[in-house]
Amino acid sequence: MTGTASAQNDTHTVRGYCALCTAHCATITTVEDGRVVRLDPDPDHPNGGVICIKGKAAPELVYHSERLNYPLRRTRAKGDADPGWQRIGWDEALDTIGERLRSVRERYGPRAVALVKGTPSGTSVDDAERWLGRFLYSFGSPNWVSTTQVCNWHRDTGFSYTFGVNLPTPDLGRSRSFLLWGHNPSSTSLILAHDIVAARSRGMKSVAVDPRRVGIASQADILLQLRPGTDGALALALIHALIEEGWYDAGFVRQWTNGSLLICRDTGSAVTEADLTGAGSTARYVAWDELRDQPVIYDSASGCFERDDVRPALFGKKALRSKGGSEILCAPAFDCLAELCSGFAPERSETITWVAAEKVWKAAHLLAHNRPVSMYMWNGVGQHTNATQTSRAIATLYALLGDFDQPGGNVIFPKAPLNSVDGKQWLPEETAAQRIGRAQRPLGPAAKPGNCAPYDVFTAILEGRPYPVKALLNFGSNTIMSTGDSRRAREAFCALEFAVASELFMTPTAALCDYVLPATSFLEMANLVAGFKHRPESSAHLQYRPAAVAPLAERRSDSRIIFDLAERLGLGDRFWDGDIEAGYAYELGPTGVTLEQLKNSPGGITVPATPRNRKHAEADERGVAKGFATPSRKVELYSHSFAAHGYPALPEYHEPAMSPLSRPELAAEYPLVLTNAKFTTFVHSQQRALKSLRKASPDPTAEIHPETAARYGIQNKDWIFVESPKGSVRVRAQVTERILPGVVCCQHGWWQECRDLDLPGYDPYAGTGANPSTLIGTELADPISGSLPHRSYLCRVRPAGHSRAS
Repeated sequence: MTGTASAQNDTHTVRGYCALCTAHCATITTVEDGRVVRLDPDPDHPNGGVICIKGKAAPELVYHSERLNYPLRRTRAKGDADPGWQRIGWDEALDTIGERLRSVRERYGPRAVALVKGTPSGTSVDDAERWLGRFLYSFGSPNWVSTTQVCNWHRDTGFSYTFGVNLPTPDLGRSRSFLLWGHNPSSTSLILAHDIVAARSRGMKSVAVDPRRVGIASQADILLQLRPGTDGALALALIHALIEEGWYDAGFVRQWTNGSLLICRDTGSAVTEADLTGAGSTARYVAWDELRDQPVIYDSASGCFERDDVRPALFGKKALRSKGGSEILCAPAFDCLAELCSGFAPERSETITWVAAEKVWKAAHLLAHNRPVSMYMWNGVGQHTNATQTSRAIATLYALLGDFDQPGGNVIFPKAPLNSVDGKQWLPEETAAQRIGRAQRPLGPAAKPGNCAPYDVFTAILEGRPYPVKALLNFGSNTIMSTGDSRRAREAFCALEFAVASELFMTPTAALCDYVLPATSFLEMANLVAGFKHRPESSAHLQYRPAAVAPLAERRSDSRIIFDLAERLGLGDRFWDGDIEAGYAYELGPTGVTLEQLKNSPGGITVPATPRNRKHAEADERGVAKGFATPSRKVELYSHSFAAHGYPALPEYHEPAMSPLSRPELAAEYPLVLTNAKFTTFVHSQQRALKSLRKASPDPTAEIHPETAARYGIQNKDWIFVESPKGSVRVRAQVTERILPGVVCCQHGWWQECRDLDLPGYDPYAGTGANPSTLIGTELADPISGSLPHRSYLCRVRPAGHSRAS
């Protein structure tokens, strides 16, 4: 039978989805005598058919002997080797936490409390994220802390500065070619990998960009293995190839991008009507009409030129007369882009990127001659000091191919209509403007979508800048391990007046808190999900996932904890008086589907929704094309938002701040390029205590090419030290030809022991540990997003003097 699963002495299955990462692969959980014994893929679900080894190991997670089972209170100082954890009841824990938060708010204001959440890309906190935001904003604090600046921000918000929306879903079923950049879905998004393989089997071509020949990239028609951190230069080289050979979609560029708007050659600013006439507007731009060979005004508010029958020029130097009588030398933004990219022609950029010019030309030809093209990018793009402009360059490349929201391109598929429960309506804009990090990076995550970088919050804790933070709530966030400079993170946690963690295990972060609350795994809690991310057919799919088994011991879901805490802080009326299912019902309101209907449909219900393409071309109520949600209502090759804030408006390439070219004096001592990658066995800093997974990957490793290994006297499986100007880690060498010579690739997240296999844990702060976050600091960051150089730094290697494994 299929059901929820309170019964004992039976075998039944429960349909749901795995919440260990953002893929949300649909599952069938087998429960025997009240115990979860197996997870299998659900073949009849629109997001089903696959499950990774991490999902299969989820039953171990439920029953692991080291799981937290009871609320704990620290009784000794944070510097003490023994925290003196004391078991307490839930009422005492929640009452005290509520009192302490109220006290901080009364003395310092609500902004002195921050809430740190794990990434929905790799933790089950996604189930509760909307409730966490609702709680924080109801409490009155703007300080929502996450790792988005080194995760999805560049793929999503960074992309939106070009197209006005986050990167949409690749329509792989109709794509003729696919561009995969800085992502290995074989390790982290198996459902996406499955669908790419299926598309390739019917003839889809692919180009991959990755320093490593792994997973989907290893199967690509063309693999561009580049020096980590030079992705922006490679994107400009590909753009140059498209422009030089005329392989770009000129019709799309001319009609739907702002490539025709004139840019002043001296200032780099867009020429506006106000530059030409005293009565002109700064929101009305100037283009050159090839039909009349004269300037023409473009109105960004309407998205129209001042007259019909305009053919805006994409090339050509022009001279205009300003309202003061001086000459304005200018050129279309597309011409300026072409000039920028000519400096990175494949023959010029190959010394920067390490990618042969011939391969770049072939990749550009493949994409341009196998349309429609869809694409996907992720962390490999985002963990560098030049990440935002790299995201812009890749988005610009995609714009030139002209397949956005076209069948077979990246398509904005319809979603089920929901009532929002994120609580943003309760956070005044003047309070949101105080969010830590927003003043320094006004276009970054603190402004859009609204997340603080952890290292900025550490500064607020330790130095009181821009104002003090006294309390932290941590939900599913092993912050110590997931940010640069873990030692400073520890210092900040020790300096807090009050900290709480809701966790599955006693992580290094939880160990520095005052109260630790035992959270359920996803198999022990219910949730409502609306839409799955990777497949068009599942974008409007609703599902109620029941708990496969009741919570063990005294564990509670993050959602339950937040609802209970809200009541203690007088916020119960905003949380349906503690009734989570009433919250679900409210969310579902606009769909016409009731919660009871969902509960009676274990595999979920797909809300009827007809996909539409080229929505930017649809007419609004005035009969004018809607365009794009950007300042110019066009795809912005030239970013007006960037220009307004003093950032380069075209996607300029800047060398990584810590590289062989930018720091040659340091490279003499640290000659190798340090990078980082996720791998198949674990999700971030989790699951290394699980026997089945740790058996597959028993030790922390660093990939190194045979040529590089031989140069330093290293053999496969040797213990080695990887050293940077900031610190060192001790790991096993994985000597492999799949990585570029001169590059060292580490893995983050190693701290937890596996007692079942007698395998050790690792000190997250020590130079003999295995935490690569200690190898970089937080001083060098992307100026727009605040991203840190986890994937492009300098290092060296040496043998650690221990024997190899047998």
